[in-house]
Amino acid sequence: MSELGMTQRMLAEKMNCTQQYVSKVLKGHKDMSLETICKIENALGIEIIKSPDENGQ
Repeated sequence: MSELGMTQRMLAEKMNCTQQYVSKVLKGHKDMSLETICKIENALGIEIIKSPDENGQ
């Protein structure tokens, strides 16, 4: 987030959730669902969970 100059509030807006929820997730006080992980990936333009490539590696 810091590399992108993004605040918790900005991330929350992109994820369509509250800043308080983002804060809890970042502090490890909230378990992340797969849906939340996908929202973070989309909001930040990054890949957190990688699927194996076609070669099985």
